[in-house]
Amino acid sequence: MVLESRPLTTVVALDLFGSSFEQHFGPSPSPQQKLMANLKAAGVEHRATIQTADMRKLPFDSGTFDAAVSSYAIDHLNSEGIRESLAEAARVVKPGGDFLLIVIAKEPWIQFAFGPLFMHSNIRGADWWSTRLQEAGFQVLEEGTRPATRYLLARRL
Repeated sequence: MVLESRPLTTVVALDLFGSSFEQHFGPSPSPQQKLMANLKAAGVEHRATIQTADMRKLPFDSGTFDAAVSSYAIDHLNSEGIRESLAEAARVVKPGGDFLLIVIAKEPWIQFAFGPLFMHSNIRGADWWSTRLQEAGFQVLEEGTRPATRYLLARRL
């Protein structure tokens, strides 16, 4: 969606592409091939690269990106892993750049509707996420919820 709405943007899609990817998105020849098929279907594959790496130790130089997005991934980590990942995001985003954090919202109806698929044992509220972003060097600009989702838009100081 980012590539479709921003025609001058390029994206690096990063994931460990481990067994959890297949659990969430189903079997395929490889998770990278499944992602590339989606990019091709949207007609944006020429502006995206796919990289296998850990968000706790990003393989990029400091200040490489104008913006970064973490979507439904960081909330799978423990507290220390979350702090490491947010510090890495702050390191690779240029000062003044934006970071969009998207996590599962703590809403009682989600467990009823989706069972354990969406419910992590460590779902945290907005204040907890806001504090972690500030500790990492971000200023929270906006936060809110959508069904099953909490988002926080932050700017790198």
